[in-house]
Amino acid sequence: MGCLGALLFLLGGLGALAQICEITEVDSTLVERLGQRLLPWMDRLSPEQLNPSIYVGLRLSSLQAGAKEAHYLHSLKLSYQQSLLSNDNSDSEAKPSMGQLALYLLALRANCEFVGGRKGGRLVSQLKRFLEDEKGAIGHNHQGHPHTSYYQYGLGILALCVHQKRVHDSVVGKLLYAVEYEQHLQQDHFPVDTLAMAGLAFSCLELSNLNPNQRNRITVALGRVQEKILKAQTPEGHFGNVYSTPLALQLLMASLRPTVELGTACRKAKAALLASLQHKAFQNPLVISQLLPILNQRSYVDLISPDCQAPRVSSREERRTKAWPPALRPAAPSPLPGTVLLEPATETPSQTQVPELIHVTLKVSSIFPSYRHSVSVPVGSSLEDVLKKAQEHSRFRYGTQASLSGPYLTSVMGKKAGEREFWQLLRAPNTPLLQGIADYRPRDGEAIELRLVGW
Repeated sequence: MGCLGALLFLLGGLGALAQICEITEVDSTLVERLGQRLLPWMDRLSPEQLNPSIYVGLRLSSLQAGAKEAHYLHSLKLSYQQSLLSNDNSDSEAKPSMGQLALYLLALRANCEFVGGRKGGRLVSQLKRFLEDEKGAIGHNHQGHPHTSYYQYGLGILALCVHQKRVHDSVVGKLLYAVEYEQHLQQDHFPVDTLAMAGLAFSCLELSNLNPNQRNRITVALGRVQEKILKAQTPEGHFGNVYSTPLALQLLMASLRPTVELGTACRKAKAALLASLQHKAFQNPLVISQLLPILNQRSYVDLISPDCQAPRVSSREERRTKAWPPALRPAAPSPLPGTVLLEPATETPSQTQVPELIHVTLKVSSIFPSYRHSVSVPVGSSLEDVLKKAQEHSRFRYGTQASLSGPYLTSVMGKKAGEREFWQLLRAPNTPLLQGIADYRPRDGEAIELRLVGW
């Protein structure tokens, strides 16, 4: 073999070593049980509890929820269009945030709809206006910060991109700068889920070529995001932590940059995810809805061209049937081959027994005098349940605010978190919790501390 032949053989061998990120051959029973945890959330139809990410996650998964899925989308449309398209500004706090509006647009695209017409144009205009406001808050010299977060900023760009709606180069440029020079923007590095959301937005822009003048910067930024996420992998296999791993995997699965390191990291992450699934670590509906797509080899970027063969709700069918009595409404379409129609989990006798109690100690050290109180709650209660019980039976008081990942603390015992502060949740010995108050399940005898810290 000549020198040229040997060189070509070597290059071919090196190319063969490069691997894409795949999460395949996951136990279908585990996936179905994960999907079943979303069903109770789909019965919560009040405006503050509706969550477009649930619909997006199901549409990108191998699961279907039948008539419940169609009814949930109809409820989303009624709620979001009434609140977003209303001219009444008297209750602006009740209107969906930029992130919620972006997720709603993703839900419409998951149902194979492009936003259009007068109503759709107003939704697009609102999201673009949100992004312009955030761009202004960041400032020309990049010394400011978004009113919300770079996570929601990236999500907004992604939502417009999958609908083929272009945003100005300067809006994309703020997110590019944040990834390029993140060490100059804040004391700590970006969380993995923020990097992943920025990467998903860049991936969509790269594929759609909506901002050709920024194409080279987008390509470089995508490589930087992938590199940072791979470096953030823990010895257990998670990217950042167990709850940021699903979104990180969505980005890595959408990557057009296969490497040996990428394939190895994704296999390690798959093993960690399976272990977490078996231990029922995923309870938050947002995280579940981010995890279901990767178990079906999908990501939010696939909403550029969603699977329109799967049964979905057309606007005409929705108008025709929404006024029918329940008994006369047509049955949900049968699931396509390879999909699973979700049914509620069967309740076991042990679930109907009188719950056993656990005792949790709640401590607040950032006030004077400090607070310490023992609370008794049923086994399986969340930390939010503990806080509610403490509020009922002691001087403890707290305030929360809704977010995409669930409620978070804004005040404790009358002390509010400042602009650059947050209430941190810790368990002994001085270990920060990775879950929020709605997701963490304390153990019997555990002590939980609430501490006001700066960032």
